[in-house]
Amino acid sequence: MPLSFKKISVVFLLLAIPFFGLSQILVSYNKASKVDFKKYITYQVYGLNVTTIPEFEPKKESINFLIEEIGKQMAARRYQKVKENPDLILNIGIVITAEQKTRQTDIRDAPRYMGQRNYHWESEEIVVQNYNEGTVILDVVESENNKLIWQAVSKGMITGSMDTNLSRITKAVKKMFNKYPVKAKK
Repeated sequence: MPLSFKKISVVFLLLAIPFFGLSQILVSYNKASKVDFKKYITYQVYGLNVTTIPEFEPKKESINFLIEEIGKQMAARRYQKVKENPDLILNIGIVITAEQKTRQTDIRDAPRYMGQRNYHWESEEIVVQNYNEGTVILDVVESENNKLIWQAVSKGMITGSMDTNLSRITKAVKKMFNKYPVKAKK
């Protein structure tokens, strides 16, 4: 029985997923129960905390772009940005870490060896790729009670290209707000 194009496509996608794993943006959420998000009208970006490795200093352009993208998502949900007495306070945390993608060696990796007694081979982890990972933590706090009511955490790889990073910031923020209790107005 010949393989159909659909079956071949599905097999290719399943095989390709591990290779694209690093480029995906992962998001997790936390929401307080019994909170009516529609009663809030205003917000203010109150805190910005950046923790990074010494070798990597995020560009101000990227940080400002992140804040703008969050502002766009809040505006799409009819929240108004104010300077005083907001209903909601947004705290933004940015963490940048140096990461390594590794793999385990096996006997097939070792060169062929003949001769010498007492030869021995051990499996070990080898570094395949060094990269920087960025994490954005967005806390939405009810200002009246100073209570965390919603949180989104997004992780993704940082590339060398500013255009790519800005595009990834846009995707990450949209993905973060996908599960926000108030849907965007069209």
